[in-house]
Amino acid sequence: MSIFDFYISNIDMKILVSWVAAMHDFLKENNDRGNRINYEGPTFNFHRFFYHNDKHILLCKGKEDDLDPKVEMLKSELKKEFPNHEIEIRYIDVLDVIDMAEIRSKVEGFLLRNHKDDEIDIFFSPGTSAMQIAWYLIHESAAFSTKLYQVRPKAYSTSGKPELLTIDVEKSSVPLSSILKEGFVDKHVENYKVTASLKPIYDKAKLIGIADRVTALIYGESGTGKEHLANYIHEESSRKVQPFIAVNCAAFTDELLASQLFGHKRGAFTGANEDRKGFFEEAKGGTIFLDEIGDISPYMQQSLLRVLQEKKVLGVGYSKERKVDVRVVAATNKDLPTLCAEGKFRWDLYYRLAVTELTLPPLRERKENERKELIDFFLKIKKKAFKRSKQLVLDKGVFRVILSYPFPGNVRELENLIESLYVFNTERVSLDSLPTRLLEPTEENKMDLASVEKLHIKKVLEMSKSKRQAASILECAINTLEKKIKDYNIELTKGRK
Repeated sequence: MSIFDFYISNIDMKILVSWVAAMHDFLKENNDRGNRINYEGPTFNFHRFFYHNDKHILLCKGKEDDLDPKVEMLKSELKKEFPNHEIEIRYIDVLDVIDMAEIRSKVEGFLLRNHKDDEIDIFFSPGTSAMQIAWYLIHESAAFSTKLYQVRPKAYSTSGKPELLTIDVEKSSVPLSSILKEGFVDKHVENYKVTASLKPIYDKAKLIGIADRVTALIYGESGTGKEHLANYIHEESSRKVQPFIAVNCAAFTDELLASQLFGHKRGAFTGANEDRKGFFEEAKGGTIFLDEIGDISPYMQQSLLRVLQEKKVLGVGYSKERKVDVRVVAATNKDLPTLCAEGKFRWDLYYRLAVTELTLPPLRERKENERKELIDFFLKIKKKAFKRSKQLVLDKGVFRVILSYPFPGNVRELENLIESLYVFNTERVSLDSLPTRLLEPTEENKMDLASVEKLHIKKVLEMSKSKRQAASILECAINTLEKKIKDYNIELTKGRK
């Protein structure tokens, strides 16, 4: 780097930072330019009306070595229309888009490494509610020189044009309570509700806990509470006085996962500067929870199988095995028997892990009265967490929308939603406080009968060779099916009769 380049790179810049708007920056169908870029979307409109920065950093969920073609196309089209605007795509490896703590940690780390001394304008609107809360907390931390902006769409402005709004945050009001909440820990407040449909599952988990040495395999979608259930097994066992260690197996490469689980010897690989015990040894006498077990490689499957069989671990760089005494509880959102049948997962490892099995239902399959119970529960505990004198009151329309939303992120997403409502509201919650994904759900996320029926018919048609076969599977007359296809405007695959 030349002296001139060094000087330029260290000048404080005025940068714009925002997330790619996954729903609104893109269209479902190609436009007249032959792509799916929404030229009236939030990112384009910000550049068209409000951009006054040295650079725009567009954050996108993903890995740097796995580029998203849609996002790269968005950058390309922005550069064509605004050639003088500098735009940088930055991929953030976020595993869970509704995990506020993970989002904040990774975004804050990126900003600290690259833009600590820059003036930062945050375009607040795009992203999940967890991403928005993370922006608030980053802004309130005072670690950066930040301003928060959101845009009122032209459809809702009196001028007929989009309007740029500054979000003024008073330290003594709502956002401060989010800071208080972050450091607030009350061990006497239970943060999980075991509703009627979960009680039989937790009753079985208690019996598993008593049976000290058996393994357990927990099935469930992300956000259903698999780690909580695993910890409950630990707490109901004689091992409860020893450590409970949770590991997300999908978050590591083979080398790193082996190092995390089994330990490593100094010099075993680049960065191994000292001897380190693995989690199997750290959890001595306790429980190790292996989440996302269905995502591990054949190599790691073989390594884990040996640990379960021999009760010994071989650390990276070591030549001698060491004995371990832990109970293993694993979890997955995948169908392991199917993976075994396809040769993607070892049957012998599956049998070792699945001595006992439990399945947690997704939130959308739980009865309405349970979902109401959970909403009331989170409203109550978040009132305590945010140190509010009054509990938030949801307008009837808000309650109805929340109940009708399927929550693909399950209980975790519902909890984060209620948390976001406490961030943005002091007493009552109206419809305009709800995230767009709830007010304008995609077809896949609608729960009304017509939408569910349409999706089911489309699924059956896709797996059938003909409409007649589809009608047979659906157990309806061919004329009925054809009417449904017409009423729902379902497009048939080319050649389908």
